[in-house]
Amino acid sequence: MPDIALLAPLASALADQERLLAFARTVIAGEAGVEATALGRHGARLERAGLVDVRDGRVYARADAFAQAMRAPERTEASEVAQLFKDGRLTEMPTRPARRLALLAHLTDRAFERGVAYSEPEVNIALKQYWDDCAALRRYLVENGFLTRSADGTSYRVTITADSAADSAAGAAADATGA
Repeated sequence: MPDIALLAPLASALADQERLLAFARTVIAGEAGVEATALGRHGARLERAGLVDVRDGRVYARADAFAQAMRAPERTEASEVAQLFKDGRLTEMPTRPARRLALLAHLTDRAFERGVAYSEPEVNIALKQYWDDCAALRRYLVENGFLTRSADGTSYRVTITADSAADSAAGAAADATGA
């Protein structure tokens, strides 16, 4: 049985119409690929989602991306964050600060692209795929510094990457254990 959580990043990456068109261009180009500059900012998000490969300044569609996501996952020890998901949806909101920070870093990395301004409805749509209470999830992301809300409250931007959040989570874990 495929893990829906593996399909969610692919669908999320293609939810933007311009990014979907950029991906379509790479698929149509086939083995010739597309100049990376022709895709603009969309190339990086498509690569992060695993839909394309970038080699020598050219972007190539990964024809196997969906097939790999549909395969039954190998049985490995699940990370703490992965344990919070079932069929791509959050099953619980962690109360431990380090675990919550790790979850928020994961969601930020999966749902949002650095440098892009998102309206509140766009943020809600991105978060609703993981948790029904998208307002609470949005608030956690803002309160913990993963997203920044504009002064007029009309847009949100990513402020912390998963790497810097992992450092924050490690610090919070050390604080919680008294180390």
